[in-house]
Amino acid sequence: MFGFKRIRLFEVFGIPIYLDWSTIFIALMFLHSGSILFSLGLVVLLLMSIVLHELGHSLTARLFGCNTRDITLSVIGGCASLERMPYKAYQELLTAAAGPIVSFVLGIVLIVVSYFLPGNSLLTIALFIAGQINFTLGLFNLLPGFPMDGGRIFRSLARFFMPRAKATYVAMVVGRVVAVLLVLLPVLGITNIWVIPIGGSFFLRLLIAVMIWTEGYREYKAALQEENFRRWTQADFEARVSPPPYDM
Repeated sequence: MFGFKRIRLFEVFGIPIYLDWSTIFIALMFLHSGSILFSLGLVVLLLMSIVLHELGHSLTARLFGCNTRDITLSVIGGCASLERMPYKAYQELLTAAAGPIVSFVLGIVLIVVSYFLPGNSLLTIALFIAGQINFTLGLFNLLPGFPMDGGRIFRSLARFFMPRAKATYVAMVVGRVVAVLLVLLPVLGITNIWVIPIGGSFFLRLLIAVMIWTEGYREYKAALQEENFRRWTQADFEARVSPPPYDM
């Protein structure tokens, strides 16, 4: 159950859910929100929201024959480890969009439910805040910072006009611009943007920027290798099935 960096929590739809040690920072970020019980309740709501967000990706990918090895919750959100990404552009588009859609629906449900509960209760406040956070996460994930959801949506749309490897390269470049902007927001005098989660924490923005920069390049290299492999196998197949030249 316990690993070096992760703790296995439970399993949903055959998908193991893990908790990374870094999520302790999420709890620390919310300690100022009130009592310890209230803070922990808010953290649990947030983590469950992230699980549902990632299940949106995972179950949509499963419809296209792509299984998920596991889901890991960490300080920068959730990560569904798909065995492979859906190859067709429209399949990737639907898979990437499923997570933000789940977050927006959760945001609506939690806020609506909070309106029907006593206004002064901690549960009402926690549900309302969790609803706002879900909207924030949904919007933030739509930023074109590949390989975030918005970046994958951008790549899937680009693939309608160019090969997958080239679309991945364009998405990576756009994503790196987003990563730089995330880090430079305070330098530009922009310190409070609603779509930046956890109050615009510089530490969190830096972690996300590093993830975008490194993982985007890794996915581009993988797409390039995949394209080269497909070209090689296609050329090899054509060489095998082509008839020998006519010899007079």
